[in-house]
Amino acid sequence: MDDDVWERQALGLIKTFLGITDARKRQRILTLAEQLASGATSDTAEPGVPEASTVEERGDTPGRVE
Repeated sequence: MDDDVWERQALGLIKTFLGITDARKRQRILTLAEQLASGATSDTAEPGVPEASTVEERGDTPGRVE
Protein backbone atom coordinates (compact mmCIF):
# COMPACT_ATOMS: atom_id res chain seq x y z
CA MET A 1 0.00 0.00 0.00
CA ASP A 2 1.18 3.49 -0.80
CA ASP A 3 2.73 5.22 2.24
CA ASP A 4 0.58 8.33 1.72
CA VAL A 5 -2.61 6.26 1.70
CA TRP A 6 -1.51 4.35 4.79
CA GLU A 7 -0.65 7.60 6.59
CA ARG A 8 -4.02 9.19 5.74
CA GLN A 9 -5.85 6.09 6.97
CA ALA A 10 -3.83 5.99 10.19
CA LEU A 11 -4.44 9.69 10.87
CA GLY A 12 -8.15 9.28 10.14
CA LEU A 13 -8.34 6.34 12.53
CA ILE A 14 -6.54 8.28 15.27
CA LYS A 15 -8.73 11.36 14.81
CA THR A 16 -11.90 9.29 14.96
CA PHE A 17 -10.71 7.31 17.97
CA LEU A 18 -9.83 10.47 19.89
CA GLY A 19 -13.35 11.78 19.21
CA ILE A 20 -14.95 8.89 21.11
CA THR A 21 -15.88 10.15 24.57
CA ASP A 22 -17.15 6.87 26.05
CA ALA A 23 -14.21 5.15 27.78
CA ARG A 24 -15.83 1.70 27.48
CA LYS A 25 -16.21 2.10 23.73
CA ARG A 26 -12.58 3.18 23.38
CA GLN A 27 -11.46 0.15 25.39
CA ARG A 28 -13.64 -2.17 23.27
CA ILE A 29 -12.08 -0.75 20.11
CA LEU A 30 -8.57 -1.31 21.48
CA THR A 31 -9.45 -4.88 22.43
CA LEU A 32 -10.91 -5.60 18.99
CA ALA A 33 -7.89 -4.06 17.24
CA GLU A 34 -5.54 -6.22 19.29
CA GLN A 35 -7.57 -9.33 18.47
CA LEU A 36 -7.58 -8.49 14.77
CA ALA A 37 -3.87 -7.82 14.80
CA SER A 38 -3.17 -11.19 16.40
CA GLY A 39 -5.23 -13.03 13.80
CA ALA A 40 -8.58 -13.28 15.59
CA THR A 41 -11.55 -13.53 13.24
CA SER A 42 -15.26 -14.01 13.89
CA ASP A 43 -14.77 -14.92 17.56
CA THR A 44 -14.90 -11.19 18.40
CA ALA A 45 -18.69 -11.12 17.99
CA GLU A 46 -20.89 -11.64 21.03
CA PRO A 47 -22.15 -15.22 21.38
CA GLY A 48 -25.44 -15.72 19.58
CA VAL A 49 -25.29 -12.34 17.87
CA PRO A 50 -24.35 -12.44 14.18
CA GLU A 51 -21.74 -9.87 13.26
CA ALA A 52 -23.18 -7.14 11.04
CA SER A 53 -21.09 -6.34 8.02
CA THR A 54 -22.57 -3.10 6.74
CA VAL A 55 -23.39 0.28 8.25
CA GLU A 56 -27.08 -0.30 7.53
CA GLU A 57 -27.11 -3.68 9.28
CA ARG A 58 -25.36 -2.24 12.35
CA GLY A 59 -27.52 0.88 12.42
CA ASP A 60 -24.44 3.08 12.62
CA THR A 61 -24.53 6.70 11.59
CA PRO A 62 -21.32 7.60 9.76
CA GLY A 63 -19.52 10.48 11.41
CA ARG A 64 -21.54 10.21 14.62
CA VAL A 65 -19.49 9.86 17.80
CA GLU A 66 -21.06 9.25 21.20
